[in-house]
Amino acid sequence: MMIIFAIIQAFLVILVAPFLIGWVRLCKARLQGRHGASPLLPYYTFLTLMKKEIVFSTNASWVFRTVPFVVLGTTVFAAAVLPLLTLEGISPLSHFVLISGILALGSVFLVLGGLDSGSAFGGMGASREMTIAALVEPAFFVTLAGFGLGSGTAMVSLMIGNGVVGWVVHPGLALSLAALVLVSLAENARYPVDNPATHLELTMVHEAMILEYSGPYLALLELASWTKLTVFVLLIGSFLLPSTYLLAGVDYTLVGLGMAVGALVVKLIVLGGALALLETSIAKMRFFRMQEYLAYAFVLGVAGLIITLIV
Repeated sequence: MMIIFAIIQAFLVILVAPFLIGWVRLCKARLQGRHGASPLLPYYTFLTLMKKEIVFSTNASWVFRTVPFVVLGTTVFAAAVLPLLTLEGISPLSHFVLISGILALGSVFLVLGGLDSGSAFGGMGASREMTIAALVEPAFFVTLAGFGLGSGTAMVSLMIGNGVVGWVVHPGLALSLAALVLVSLAENARYPVDNPATHLELTMVHEAMILEYSGPYLALLELASWTKLTVFVLLIGSFLLPSTYLLAGVDYTLVGLGMAVGALVVKLIVLGGALALLETSIAKMRFFRMQEYLAYAFVLGVAGLIITLIV
């Protein structure tokens, strides 16, 4: 039954991921005084790209063709095993070291895809992405280690299950949660680390690596990016309000599933609006200041780990 619910969870996360992106874009447009497009527009974008022709660079090898499937596969794996819909998730596969490694694998293949195309923009974006990834991964690792120490387990699924009253018992986890927010913005190429809507060569990071992709391959990469953001948003929501799982019905029944889906949608709407407000309120940071930003995330993660260990 746990495996079936994991498959259902991954399917639902993929299904609602385009809506989250559309909702964030709509909220940002309204906050900026614009009308904004429908939150369903990403669905039409995905379907349109799936019908387009694929154009390959003359320099591209099998790596270029493999990247979209590996990147999407790593994201779907995280969507299946993490506790996003049910409280347990797939505990044996949700070890925080494994999750960190799987997400890093997707980033590495994305970099290889940017390099394999042989374009100047792809190489530039790949160089920037590896610089950011080298600083993000330690912060992400330490952050999850802090939650693991507070809950007494290395499994992300059980971190939330064992830490329903974690904010009362372990106040240091507030610093870990703040670090997770900073890491999530960097991991998903959002403000202030990257501008997801730009194609200006001086600023783009993620977009530079997928610039040579087209058609269904581009659709898969876009879906992977949207799904990854959805996973991080729901994970933050789970750590922020773990008690919502008790309201969402974690039992393996149709009623419990329906309540869990309702809680998932509410989390996406609320946290998606918060993300839009944050991105509207701040400006993109210069690339040479990334080490300062990610150093803050690392220090917050270490501080949360130490405080939790002492208390």
